[in-house]
Amino acid sequence: MSHKKVAINPVDILDSLRSYSFTAPFTLAIFSQGEGVIAKNISSGQLCGICGATAECGKSCTLPVDDLVREALARVVPVIGRCPLGLLGFAIRFPDPAMSNRCLIAWGVRTSSINLFYLESMSRSTGIKPFTILDRLGSLPVVELDDVRETADRVHRILPSILSSNVHNHVLEATVSRLNSVVGISTQLDRGKNLDEVISLLSESFGVLFDCQQIAVAISGHEGESFSVRGTWGLPSDLGQTSSVLMHKLMEENPGERAPRLIAETGEFFQTLGAQSATFLPLMAGTELLGCILLPDLELQPRDALLAEILTGRAASRLMQLRNEANHYSGSSLPARLIAMTNSMLEVRSVEELYSRILSTAAEFLGASAGSLMIFDESGYSLRIVASLGLNEQISKSLSIKIGEGIAGKVAATGSPIVVNDIETDSRVATTNRPRYRTKSFICIPFWQDQKIIGVLNLSDKEGNDIFTESDLQLLALLLGQAGMVMERTQSRQQTEMLIHLSAVDSATNLYNRSFLDKRLSEEVNRSQRQDLKFTVVLVELDHLNLYASICGSAAASAAIKKTVAAITRSARQMDVVCSFNSETFCIILPGTIKTDAVPVTDRIRKATARMKIPGVDSLPSGKLSASIGLAMYPDDGDSSDGLLAAAAEALFKAKAEGRDCVVLHEPPPENEDSIQTVAAS
Repeated sequence: MSHKKVAINPVDILDSLRSYSFTAPFTLAIFSQGEGVIAKNISSGQLCGICGATAECGKSCTLPVDDLVREALARVVPVIGRCPLGLLGFAIRFPDPAMSNRCLIAWGVRTSSINLFYLESMSRSTGIKPFTILDRLGSLPVVELDDVRETADRVHRILPSILSSNVHNHVLEATVSRLNSVVGISTQLDRGKNLDEVISLLSESFGVLFDCQQIAVAISGHEGESFSVRGTWGLPSDLGQTSSVLMHKLMEENPGERAPRLIAETGEFFQTLGAQSATFLPLMAGTELLGCILLPDLELQPRDALLAEILTGRAASRLMQLRNEANHYSGSSLPARLIAMTNSMLEVRSVEELYSRILSTAAEFLGASAGSLMIFDESGYSLRIVASLGLNEQISKSLSIKIGEGIAGKVAATGSPIVVNDIETDSRVATTNRPRYRTKSFICIPFWQDQKIIGVLNLSDKEGNDIFTESDLQLLALLLGQAGMVMERTQSRQQTEMLIHLSAVDSATNLYNRSFLDKRLSEEVNRSQRQDLKFTVVLVELDHLNLYASICGSAAASAAIKKTVAAITRSARQMDVVCSFNSETFCIILPGTIKTDAVPVTDRIRKATARMKIPGVDSLPSGKLSASIGLAMYPDDGDSSDGLLAAAAEALFKAKAEGRDCVVLHEPPPENEDSIQTVAAS
């Protein structure tokens, strides 16, 4: 079965190179003939010439970067470049024929000695003081020419492997790791006790996750007319102020951008930063701008910008909650109850559970014994009950109210809450009270989230047969305001968890993918080593799948794979971990299980596969789509993840060589002779 080569994102190539410590001093970029620089990985300093000036050498300077690129594209070996001032770098043409018009550029380092005569000449031509240029040069890493040559050779040797599919595994693992970090950080942000604690955690997270050298934060003042700017990472604490008008203008000029990069605007908006550019990350709670995060001289890649947006969104929600708590605090027990109830809602993990918690919390807050929470359905024209109290569950599930109809429908349409003392005498409703309600008083209020009505909350039957009042309405509005922010945070958390799940699952089979397998297998090796346990690894591969696909088509082959996955999942035990190894091979980890005890499981899988009813298998040599299976056990057959998989693959190869449709156990070779035992065949 042929596999179409997947195009590699240039940014992913740079990220993979960054994982090698010897590339750390250099600034990296990818140059494409006819397009210029198509990707760059700049965390500190910048490239010269085509990528922005490190030292402004003037128009008369003939920097070697252009010549370096031109020469690299014409050769198959690394090309070293050096400018008269003392800057060093190299360029390498990509070995892949499909990328022969591209090359890697590494720059941004200098030698220990600087050409002072050239520096003086350059200073006169540009009008820039020599000490200013020296300060900029002093911030660059010192790497001697021989070290640059050695690094260029090492990069040249590893580029072919980086351009293979391994780069995707590396990027996937890095993304999963960062997503896990974001989930943990988000939980800590939700628990921030004050503004300083939230901002400090957010800044530290940005510094670590995105390798930021400098971070500044602008926070809205009490009146909202100005934003104070302070350094939180590598900058002075007091950076002055910027006006609210300019901040909102900036938002309007970059609509919908996740992380706009300010260049010409930086000096206008943030005069004290002293940076040529800055990435701007707004702290938005609904439609209110609470402030922003500023990353001087740094441009986030799209993947990092998404993670940054998740963190800033969570931080903004927590800051808004802290502000509301401060505004409504009056020294009485009421704010404490409101905070406690909000914290109770924060403990909920899913939106569905949150619906019930919002209703029960509101009912407890106002002392109501009946009520319902209604949310717009997907059409946006009807309300459905998602949580009820004191109502028949079957009636609640089947009830649907169109917008504008009934009391709840009118409240949803107008956005105006209603408090009724007597449903039978109030001219706005004037209808007979239903027998299931003890009292004739009720309250109906719209549920807002992000300046948009998403549903309606209804409460009735107040304790002591009392009536609802306007004060109750105000209290309920406060609680639902908090609930709206909790809802936004819960949805964000679910989206993050979904991203993590998707990154660990193979879309074709819905099984855990190879990246997850490698991680889980490594964990099982470590656990078994600590506890002196044994476990078995199983590789299952369909026989003649390529032949079947060529006869019956790829769609039929995909259907056969899905049936095989179902058979494996049914046959495996609940404690076993089933993963996708490649397009036609599956791996099963059986914790705490020796090889002989794993045989019944694998034989069930083999027999279930052979019994599958699949159209067109009569044309195969065996008249069926069977499976060959290989087993290996830790630590007898291998004491590492790679060793175990290699042993299982060896047993699988033996199973195919012995006629397929059988189970083979790997045995350690006695006295340097291979010995692999076949234990089941049919």
